Amino acid sequence: QNDFDQDNYLDNGDSFRATEAENATNTYAINSFVNKKFSSRLTVRAGVTAEYFNVQLDTRDRDNRPDLDGDGLPDWVTVTNVNDGLGLFQGYVHSKYRLNEKVTINAGLHGQYLDFNETYAVEPRLAVSWQVHPKHKLSAAYGLHNQMQPLPILFFRENIEPGVSIPTNQNLDFSQSNQFVVGYDWLPSSQWRVKVETYYQLINNVPVEQQPTSFSVLNAGSDFVFPERGSLVNEGIGTNYGVELTLEKFFSQGYYGLITASLYESTYEGSDGIERNTGFNNTYVVNVLAGKEFKLDPDGRRVLTFDMKLTNAGGRFYTPIDLEATRANAGREVLDEANAFSERNPAYFRLDTKFGFLLNSKNKKFSQQFYIDLQNVTNRQNVFLRRYNEVTDEINTVFQRGFFPDILYRIQF
Repeated sequence: QNDFDQDNYLDNGDSFRATEAENATNTYAINSFVNKKFSSRLTVRAGVTAEYFNVQLDTRDRDNRPDLDGDGLPDWVTVTNVNDGLGLFQGYVHSKYRLNEKVTINAGLHGQYLDFNETYAVEPRLAVSWQVHPKHKLSAAYGLHNQMQPLPILFFRENIEPGVSIPTNQNLDFSQSNQFVVGYDWLPSSQWRVKVETYYQLINNVPVEQQPTSFSVLNAGSDFVFPERGSLVNEGIGTNYGVELTLEKFFSQGYYGLITASLYESTYEGSDGIERNTGFNNTYVVNVLAGKEFKLDPDGRRVLTFDMKLTNAGGRFYTPIDLEATRANAGREVLDEANAFSERNPAYFRLDTKFGFLLNSKNKKFSQQFYIDLQNVTNRQNVFLRRYNEVTDEINTVFQRGFFPDILYRIQF
């Protein structure tokens, strides 16, 4: 369940509730599978999953709305009012076959059925791994994956006249992704692992608008809200491709380490046929994790710990605000969608450190842990988003949280 309230505070000291939203999704699921080992080489698993989603979406908004009743405040407008549900049913069969001591084949078939609009999909998948050497392994995989649309999109009701709205997205099909992966694993020692993986995803059947625009559901959530768009059609496409590197030191000798690096491109095309960056295209992400334990006594009952995490990522692309169009729209923010995702935020950087003390009981059945977690220790001002300020008539930058200390005490038994 998610509740959201927004209050507007004006320079003259007045304030009023501008937005109210109460969204709830109750999910009921049941699943079952059977696993059969036919021989030392062949294992087969088959299963089914049934899920039912009950959705309640209620949103009212009077932020920058007109005052038609003359009470001195913008009028309330019902954005969404939905109480509905749907069922998603899935079935699969998966087989693992060892061709010989070095080659293993995984093959499967997955199916989905959405009763809301009688949409279904059948998805073949195949993966092959080759243990070239005890320390070296090659792998390749292909999979067809389908995904139903986000529930706020499926249940969206479009206003056709004042006070009248109808559902216009209920017939949307699954979005589809053809995924290809090639990987290489290397174990230089029992304590270290190196992995390189390259991938390509071709996405189609993405909901876009019928008239030529830059809109695509692929970007839903990149600005932390779901779009209010109706009458969508499954005619958009997108691509993701890149390479990922992992260097891992397993926990031993009192310490561990992990470095991951990803270089990638994420693009899409709306109904206007123009290729653009998606809102998730950081182009690179680097993570570094490390930790060390210091035993204070021979039996390891008292332990000091130190952990750190560093993240550096390219800035996200975003759609600029059309300031003149916003002013002409009574201050209600208008984006320059002809130049969607054409501008980019600065790079993201964050360093977290954590210091801890662990005390185990003599029989090690009870432990106490105390941590001091120092988040964003450099107090980096990472950009959250940009938005129009109707009071100052400016475009403001909103930043994410800076330095934040956290204290944790945990008991385990």
